[in-house]
Amino acid sequence: MTPIPWQMRLFRAATFRLAILFALAVTASTSIVFFFVYLHVSVYDDKQVRSHLIAETADAAIEPMERIRGEFERRLASDLRIVDYAGFYAKDGTLIAGNLPAPPPGLVIDGQAYQLDSPLADADGYTRDPALFVGRRRADGTTVILGRSLYEIHALRRIVSRALLIGVVPTILLTLVIGTFFSLRSARRLQSINQRVNRIMQGHLNERLPTRSGGDDIDHVAHAVNLMLDEIVRLVSQIKDVGDNIAHDLRTPLAIMRARLERGLCSESDYGVRESVHQALRDLDRALMTITTLLRMSEIENGPLRRSFGTVDLCEVCSQIFELYEPLAETKAITLYLISSPPMPMIGDFQLLIEMVANLVDNAIKFTPQGGIVTLGAFASPHGPGLRITDTGPGIPAKEREDIFKRFYRHDRSRHDAGSGLGLSMVAVIAELHGYGFRVGDNRPGAIFEFLPKGLSGQASRT
Repeated sequence: MTPIPWQMRLFRAATFRLAILFALAVTASTSIVFFFVYLHVSVYDDKQVRSHLIAETADAAIEPMERIRGEFERRLASDLRIVDYAGFYAKDGTLIAGNLPAPPPGLVIDGQAYQLDSPLADADGYTRDPALFVGRRRADGTTVILGRSLYEIHALRRIVSRALLIGVVPTILLTLVIGTFFSLRSARRLQSINQRVNRIMQGHLNERLPTRSGGDDIDHVAHAVNLMLDEIVRLVSQIKDVGDNIAHDLRTPLAIMRARLERGLCSESDYGVRESVHQALRDLDRALMTITTLLRMSEIENGPLRRSFGTVDLCEVCSQIFELYEPLAETKAITLYLISSPPMPMIGDFQLLIEMVANLVDNAIKFTPQGGIVTLGAFASPHGPGLRITDTGPGIPAKEREDIFKRFYRHDRSRHDAGSGLGLSMVAVIAELHGYGFRVGDNRPGAIFEFLPKGLSGQASRT
């Protein structure tokens, strides 16, 4: 594969294109500002000069003859910001007062402002910049002409134009340089991330995307991807463990089933054949129950069951389980207590919670000896309603309290009892779906199972 030149990679980089857009935006905004300044200089100042000259010539047209000469001398001496040229002419065009020897060529004497070349030359003999002139004829036949040089306005226009070029060009270059710097920096960082991603795609699931302490947007995305990879690794490991456990747990009953069927085939009596078939069917039922339980757990974990969530009263769940298991407890000479409490509503699925609590109570009754006590009931916790089940059985060692919720985990004391080792795994899956967890404690004697909102379930167990 032909490597892409760094110039092309630079241009394709989002940060570099963003820098170009930023440079264009800065250029456009700067140009707009200078345009308004230029417009103000070109139009507003020009309009002010025109209106002032027109007003001045209108006043001079009605002033008495004897005041015009002194007024012209005073204006030329003290009001240079407005009037640069002034001329007061007799009927025959002879100059009476002012600094204009003759009216500018082409000036229309109608009281309006006209832009003409200056009739006066500077010290070097060069003609000045254009000027605005206004001429008005008086009632006695004399003529008044006032003018204002446009040198300052044109010079300011040139300054503004030059400033625009001087300001915009370095801004564009500086923006491109900064954009190039950050683009190359981001490109190296993204290249490092891309290399890690390729290694992860090749099967190195323990690799993680590099993060920095700055906490920018890329760091947030990389952190989220790393969390996702942690979850993927956990799920892959769980799937591997499940597969190994399924193979281990099914191999034994299948081998026993095969041996019994072979023994039945070798038997000469119909009774021996039937007995072997019945035993094989019981083993097959256990295997099917294990597979059905796994499929049910997968459905709970991955199915859209949250959509059916509604308000569930934990007290009602406990009441129904109590009514269901009280006869079973009596047959084993175990006392089952229901702790009454006010309604404890929570958001969840009623049938799933029934299934979860039924598993817990069934386990408690199974491992509690005759004359023992099992209690269940709902209670209020700081973060929401909870549920507690206690028994007076052998209890659960502290080192095994986290393992009992793993799939196919069987305690040594219960390894020979009927069951698949998936009951508490199902309980944990249902709790996770509801945003809850379990806290396992010591009842002295027996065990305490507490169904609590996440955050509380990780605290120290009650004793």
